[in-house]
Amino acid sequence: MSTRAELEAALARAEADWRTANRHLDNKQGERAKANEEWAKADADRRRAATDRRKPGSVWNPPGIDRRKADSDRRRADAVRDQANAEWDQALAARREARAVWDQARAALDALDRAEGKG
Repeated sequence: MSTRAELEAALARAEADWRTANRHLDNKQGERAKANEEWAKADADRRRAATDRRKPGSVWNPPGIDRRKADSDRRRADAVRDQANAEWDQALAARREARAVWDQARAALDALDRAEGKG
């Protein structure tokens, strides 16, 4: 009977781990969406700065500064977006691993049920 109890406990732990991994993945998805929005905004700002370069400038306010700032912002947004995508990929892998552990625990419990003639 201890084998059944151990398998059921392992199954419960695996399911809890899967639920935790699922919540973590959902959080990372939100961070990823936010990073994508920020990247899109930075890209739009860069495009807008490209059209602003035709404005007459002065010695104190050359027209290229806005474009350089927009490019810098976009590179920063690229880095943030890449990091968010990497974290999301890791969370997805963790969820898949948790699901595999759950599947193994479920299969072991099903095998025990068949061996005992309950299935």
